[in-house]
Amino acid sequence: MIGFRALVVALGSVASVSAIGSPFGFARSTTGGAGGTQVTPTTTAQLVSYLSDSTTRTIILTTMFDFSNYYGTTTGTICKPWSCSPNPQWMIDSSNHWCDSYASTKTTGTYYNSGTSTSYTLKVGSNKTLLGQGSSAGIKGIGLLIAEFSLPFRCFN
Repeated sequence: MIGFRALVVALGSVASVSAIGSPFGFARSTTGGAGGTQVTPTTTAQLVSYLSDSTTRTIILTTMFDFSNYYGTTTGTICKPWSCSPNPQWMIDSSNHWCDSYASTKTTGTYYNSGTSTSYTLKVGSNKTLLGQGSSAGIKGIGLLIAEFSLPFRCFN
């Protein structure tokens, strides 16, 4: 028969996630979140908080965090500066009216603000490790603004 204490220990243990191998290139001397707490965010607000704070931590992503509409949308001028076929990429016009100078096709479109400037990115503090667990873990629709270089990334979309 399992004692109460053994059952509490068994139920209280959580499988951890760890990186395999070592960082290479510029990342080879980084420590990331080593020695810090391990957290698994369940909401975009938690992920934003964990990434931007000053706490040393390993952040485990177990789901896809979609930030596409996190900062809302804007309607403005867009253009096709290239004639690649069959479907060239639309470009967002900037405050210097880039589309007026370089584009033959110009129109109005609505686009997500996420990732359009450093104001609309995920700010990442120092000493973080970001790991993905499972094939559907990742961050979608936004860029990461990394100010310090101690942030290994592994295995996420």
